[in-house]
Amino acid sequence: MISDTTSRKAFSPEVPGLQFAFDSVSLGLLKECPRKYQYTILEGWIPALESVHLTFGLHYHKAIEIYDHKRAADLSHDDAVDASVHYCLTATITRLPDGRWRPWSSDDPNKNRATLLRSVVWYLEQFEEDSARTLLLNNGKPAVELSFRFEIPYEVSGQRAMLCGHLDRLVEFNSQIWAMDHKTSKYSLSPEWFSMFNPDNQMSLYTLASQIVYEQPVKGVIISGAQILVNFTRFQRGFTTRHREELDEWLEEAGWYIKLGEAYARKSFWPKNDKACGHYGGCSFRSICSSAPAMRDTLLQASFTRKIWDPLEVRGDV
Repeated sequence: MISDTTSRKAFSPEVPGLQFAFDSVSLGLLKECPRKYQYTILEGWIPALESVHLTFGLHYHKAIEIYDHKRAADLSHDDAVDASVHYCLTATITRLPDGRWRPWSSDDPNKNRATLLRSVVWYLEQFEEDSARTLLLNNGKPAVELSFRFEIPYEVSGQRAMLCGHLDRLVEFNSQIWAMDHKTSKYSLSPEWFSMFNPDNQMSLYTLASQIVYEQPVKGVIISGAQILVNFTRFQRGFTTRHREELDEWLEEAGWYIKLGEAYARKSFWPKNDKACGHYGGCSFRSICSSAPAMRDTLLQASFTRKIWDPLEVRGDV
């Protein structure tokens, strides 16, 4: 059952399920599978056991963000590293009601508390003298963890559609401006791995947003990859560029998907794309979609919890 979306900022106040402000997550899910979009974005279902990969990635991003902010505030490298390590230690431990402390528990030998600390420290040491320099915004603040939103020339129920989201960092490298995004993986950071970021919904949006909102001649995105292994972390950076024609095409296609989402919402019909069920190791909703329709709400409540995704949540400068 579609939860009430009419009071949520990114949705129409009149038509349930009609979204007008999209980030890369919600737009990507709509492109991938309307049913998955329904369950994740509209109804807010997430697995009761949170993904180790998601938890690790969020902490890794946040630790590096803290370092970048501290360095931009003229703290020394060592002090900035200390702040990042402090975050990793405190964010991955929980105090129990009886006063004891419980560290984050992960059954993944590659992604856990120890490999998180190691990966963050090794990354910051390797890139202490980073040739990709953080850009300073016109307001003097470092271009780190930036929120953005901008209207696009498409309408949803008489309202201008909007794209929004968050950028890790804007940098200057070899006299060119790039967005930078951090990615972690257990796979080798080969040319084939970097090639999966073009075409890519997220990287196209980040490039376009950097050009429009922050008025920078951004060439594309530097992918700062970290291969996380049991006893080692390897770092490699790659580039994914976007030409004007590519961005124009991506924006036109995004507009079509948004209009398609409006059609789904008005019919309150979200078909599953059964050709996407096996992507990324298998969709978390596969067991739900393969069950009888009358059983799905019960199964969702038994195996999932709810967390509402808000594309218009601001994290940094906008």
